[in-house]
Amino acid sequence: MQLLTYHSISNDPGPTSIPASVFRAQIDAVAATGYRVVGLGEVADWLAGRIELPARSLAITFDDGFTDFATEAAPVLATHGFSATVFLPTGKMGAFADWPGEQTDPARPLMSWAQVRSLAQQGIEFGAHSITHPKLPTLSAPDLAREVTESRAEIERQLGRAPTSFAPPYGASNRAVINEIRKHYAISCGTQLARVNRNDDPHDLPRIEMHYFRDIARWRAYLEGHGENYFQFRRALRAVREFATRQS
Repeated sequence: MQLLTYHSISNDPGPTSIPASVFRAQIDAVAATGYRVVGLGEVADWLAGRIELPARSLAITFDDGFTDFATEAAPVLATHGFSATVFLPTGKMGAFADWPGEQTDPARPLMSWAQVRSLAQQGIEFGAHSITHPKLPTLSAPDLAREVTESRAEIERQLGRAPTSFAPPYGASNRAVINEIRKHYAISCGTQLARVNRNDDPHDLPRIEMHYFRDIARWRAYLEGHGENYFQFRRALRAVREFATRQS
């Protein structure tokens, strides 16, 4: 099982942006290689042993709720009948990505709630991504609980149903964060680079950053089972960077 991660479908600089032409080619390759695209609810059921899924199954996720999901990503997904889960920082919707680390100039716009409601009617799923996009491990217990629970409540107010999935901003998490998420959501996605196994914690699932697969030939090879060396190489580099960050 594989969870794919995207952020912005645009020509903006940086690893959180993928050009629309590359995104289309990536999704076309998913369809051409016979993968089944599933929702995170199915992933949760699979992890719990309630259902079986084909070996070639994946889920598509987007962090942050950029407007270009509606204008660029959703139409491509619709051509193949694919859905995705978009994680929303609920206090920022209809405004701009102004959190630390977001350095695009001008600031990238986020979808309005009207756009979110329209996409939900088209089959797109939405999960929570906190209210204000903070690093959750740095918060006090009351502030952590507020970011986790009130983002869920706002999505329920806007869409008429509570989300069942969450993704911590920046992938920043610790045991206290995971335990708080576990109280309110069936599943949560992190940023560890790996495939999902059935023994993984459903509230700290790894994902695959798709900026590593902008080379479409490499992406197709990976989907067809021929890209293991490259995948392990990327995992090793990621582990080295994360270790260096912890030591700094």
